[in-house]
Amino acid sequence: MQGDEKLAKVLPRYEAVEQLYDGLNGKVIKWTFENGNTNHDPSILAFVVGADGKVFASMMNGQQYQAGSFTSWAQEQADAYERQHPSTRLPFLRGTVRVSGEGTDAVAACTELDDARAAKKPVLLYVGRAHFTDGDKAAKRENKLARAFEKGTLDSKTAAKEAEGWTLLRVDLGDEAHAKLAAAFGVTEAPALLLFAPGAESAESIDRKISGHGLAALLKKHAPTGE
Repeated sequence: MQGDEKLAKVLPRYEAVEQLYDGLNGKVIKWTFENGNTNHDPSILAFVVGADGKVFASMMNGQQYQAGSFTSWAQEQADAYERQHPSTRLPFLRGTVRVSGEGTDAVAACTELDDARAAKKPVLLYVGRAHFTDGDKAAKRENKLARAFEKGTLDSKTAAKEAEGWTLLRVDLGDEAHAKLAAAFGVTEAPALLLFAPGAESAESIDRKISGHGLAALLKKHAPTGE
């Protein structure tokens, strides 16, 4: 399969990860069972996993052994994933969020955000929503709005040119820890943008109706000084 030319053209769209079988009681089998596998026998299974660690699609029907079928599936899943998770010219990175404490005392923090603010670097935090449960109409609406915002404002060439030196982070309200972090800054709905100017004590909430040119102006206004 590795020598298949058509498959070779599709694979660069993925970050390839291989998990080696570590026994019936190992971590690999446990993880696959948590994500749809029903067979204890060692075999080749294929999973498409999003940047948030959640399984987007899987192939466990035997066709994963056939280069043609696997290639078609990989192509379809890459297209589907990109439709649901459009790329943006502003290179946002998923924040590393940790929660400490329990119950009402639980506090969420983002490593990259804390480091950037401590270094007095400008930060733009995007709050989106990639996932929602069936029947959750509010979350579904947020997901739709977030996709439009990503394809529009956050894909602006003008804004991207002004983003050099900025720390660009994104969190997802579909993730419980991320939602807790966003709520700490007063954000409970997606999409939302928060701007942390260098040395500022609090974040500035940016109107999500802002255009790409408007965002570019804000980025330029608070651009790093290089000091």
